[in-house]
Amino acid sequence: MPTLTTRRSLLALLPLLAVLLLAGCGNSGGQSAENSAASDVPYEVGTPVSDTTVAVIVSSEYGTDTLLARNYQRQLKMATRRSAPSQRSPEQMQQTHRQLVRGFARQHVLSGEAKARDITADTAQVSARLQSLKQRYDSEEQFREQLARSGLTVDSVRALLADRFRQRTLQQQMSEQFEQPSAEDVEAYSKDNRRIRAQHILLKVGENAPEPTVDSVRQVAATLVDSARMDNVDFAELAKRHSEGPSARKGGDLGFFGRGQMVDPFSDAAYALSDSGDVAPDPVRTRFGFHVIRLTDAGQPLDTARARQQMTTERRKQAVEKQVSDLLGKATVQVNPELVAAGFQN
Repeated sequence: MPTLTTRRSLLALLPLLAVLLLAGCGNSGGQSAENSAASDVPYEVGTPVSDTTVAVIVSSEYGTDTLLARNYQRQLKMATRRSAPSQRSPEQMQQTHRQLVRGFARQHVLSGEAKARDITADTAQVSARLQSLKQRYDSEEQFREQLARSGLTVDSVRALLADRFRQRTLQQQMSEQFEQPSAEDVEAYSKDNRRIRAQHILLKVGENAPEPTVDSVRQVAATLVDSARMDNVDFAELAKRHSEGPSARKGGDLGFFGRGQMVDPFSDAAYALSDSGDVAPDPVRTRFGFHVIRLTDAGQPLDTARARQQMTTERRKQAVEKQVSDLLGKATVQVNPELVAAGFQN
């Protein structure tokens, strides 16, 4: 039976295994799936895989990589463990499948392109990383035994770590291919990404509610908009009486938030308001229902230096993703529909 130390070591090794298990038995290494949205599919979707031992096959000018079914299932299990039970709806699980497939395809092209560019890994860095993994175990033997349980060896881990470092270097090179933001860009970004504060009144209605119900709630929300825009009306009291959201007891106050912290329709409407006290002219519908929105603090533009730094970081990431998508466009992905949730390519 594993000791407490062994169990802790296994938990420490899980993030690495999440990286290594995606390598399958193909020619290229792999890393864990991307966390970014993967609803778009830049690669070509090939014929389904019928081999029950295989989950995904990726082919391109770089060769072919195969993700074994057992490794895919382990990766799926790890991804599921990291999410709360409330985040395991059929739609969310389908998204997880999409991310795993895209992540494997992504690592295939990154690994292939790194080799095509003759990018090498620093052997000292690889050895140091491997040694740090070994130190989590009581002995070399224990470390090897744990790897063996996952179908790995010290040599295969070394090779996969080297591939990971090559991919990292490649992405660093890709990130340099971005357009420096102009002073005008920075000024607009600074204003657009300030933090603002708002109140709202939420009238709940489901996304799939019958149209008569939607119209009825919309009319009530429109009436509340008219009331909220009247002089000397206490918006907080309106919210306490009518809002069905958790902020009702606080008079609808949402505190300060950034643009990306709210769903897009709400965020767009709130940021469109100019002055504190302004109320959105129409009810705003989101997946939660209809909102009556009042701006309480228009916020201050971001510091110019900070805005430029954030823009540069975002543009570096965008440059990498653009180039990776271009590489993925030359790849073909085949999946086993019995193992991978159908519809990942939609």
